[in-house]
Amino acid sequence: MPTTMPSRYFPRCLAALTFASVTVLVVYAIPIASETPRRVNPVANVTDLGQLAAFLGNGLISSDQGDFGLDRSDFIAAPEVPGGLALRVHYPAGTASPHAAGGDPARAGGLQAYLRFPGPADTAYLQYQVRFQPGFDFVKGGKLPGLFGGSGGSGGDHRDDGFSTRYMWRKGGAGELYAYLPGGSGFGTSLGRGTWTFPAGQWTTIQQGVKLNTPGQRDGVVTVWVNGQQVFSQNDVQLRNTDQLHIDGLFFSTFFGGGDQSWASPSDQYADFANFGVSDRYIPPPDAVSQPAQSAQSR
Repeated sequence: MPTTMPSRYFPRCLAALTFASVTVLVVYAIPIASETPRRVNPVANVTDLGQLAAFLGNGLISSDQGDFGLDRSDFIAAPEVPGGLALRVHYPAGTASPHAAGGDPARAGGLQAYLRFPGPADTAYLQYQVRFQPGFDFVKGGKLPGLFGGSGGSGGDHRDDGFSTRYMWRKGGAGELYAYLPGGSGFGTSLGRGTWTFPAGQWTTIQQGVKLNTPGQRDGVVTVWVNGQQVFSQNDVQLRNTDQLHIDGLFFSTFFGGGDQSWASPSDQYADFANFGVSDRYIPPPDAVSQPAQSAQSR
């Protein structure tokens, strides 16, 4: 029975991405749909889930479980982060979550994909860097990637055979862990709201550690670090009701919202993502990021 991730997180698989020489030019020449915002210096457009999985590395395996928005993302050069490459996700003006969009693709923004680990785990740590564009308007809030198990959970759909631990940004960039837990109702559970703040225009390194509970007991642990500083921890979380449910992978989910259009992005905006790591233990932050975590009191 799985208990932890392998002792070291998997190496990045950037070699699988064809970003060199002529290939870049061919990929870049793919026509962009008229409703897609203008791209800024892309290295390459993201064309399939295999490319996304290769960029994220860590042995992640692409899945066709509830993905959307590849046409709203680019790989860009980012020499200031390890690996020198980032994923830019676009949030077009007037777009929000699929729930808020009511099935209208023109009103849905961001990117979502489930990517699975090579094997399940009961303890896992996920770290990555995120940078909101300068002057980013956070409006009422939006989602950021986290871990998931089983069938996951999002959009007001709580399941006994799944959970998810994404993040949210809130008004002014206030951060929180946003969990879908078995037996829940309504939308997700807000954990640690406002214990840190996402700044606009600079990289933030964020990490979550999740240790699943013993089935039938409320002894699960979730912890969040921002730029290497612990900002939140809770040790009474019930993430599962059966020992058949494990941590299965990365839920790459980012968009504005929110259950209605009042959460929508007011203009064409973007956020950048880089340097993903997965381990069975705490991952030291990259040397490139030295800013302290911004607490709610420092906003």
